[in-house]
Amino acid sequence: MYNTLKQLIPKTFLKKNESKIRPLVALFYKGNTVHCNLCGFKASKFIENQRGGNLCPKCGSVARARRLWSILESSLKDRVVLHFSPALKLSECIRKAHTKEYITTDFSKEFKADKRLDILDIAEPDSYFDCVICYHILEHIENDIQAMSELFRILKPNGVCYIQTPFKDGEIYEDPSVQTESERLLHFGQSDHVRIYSVSGLIKRLEHVGFTIERLDFKSDANNVNGYAAQETILKAQKRV
Repeated sequence: MYNTLKQLIPKTFLKKNESKIRPLVALFYKGNTVHCNLCGFKASKFIENQRGGNLCPKCGSVARARRLWSILESSLKDRVVLHFSPALKLSECIRKAHTKEYITTDFSKEFKADKRLDILDIAEPDSYFDCVICYHILEHIENDIQAMSELFRILKPNGVCYIQTPFKDGEIYEDPSVQTESERLLHFGQSDHVRIYSVSGLIKRLEHVGFTIERLDFKSDANNVNGYAAQETILKAQKRV
């Protein structure tokens, strides 16, 4: 039903009226088989989107946001947090997590955010944040080393940045000659991506700017009540002193 609505109703209308439409959609998925840990909704199943991900019928959260919240939920109290391109429901949950300060930012104006910070020149003080969330950002940035250096700069000593991008096996794939949207879609899988990272390749680049990396690998069990991705990797990049 959800995918049918997306095909029939203009995208701008859906986005403008999302808060009214989602509760109606959720009625058709009510049940006790799966559970969204962000909004608490219990459903008969998650909605499979066109990319194969599991969307919550009520709040629209994606699998990676629910997994990240399971990691962050108990660790944000009294922390100063910066969140790039924040998913709506995850952002709402973090705002209720008793942080000392929570700043959201989105340069592309696609997400509702407090600020419009340039990741290549972040207008925030040195050593200011305890935690930075940088999910599915770096694959859009041509000068990713500069972006990583900025993330390192704004973190407090022992602060942590949670990073995720699409990943491939082998080495990082990038080609500066690929410039048009159609070429980038063909080469990198999305028209606004400039590379595809490998896990090992991204770790090397993050280590190059000073981070210590903990690789978090997850594999969902058969029940998968929270609708996480079957396999998922998150990089926990720490500014150790």
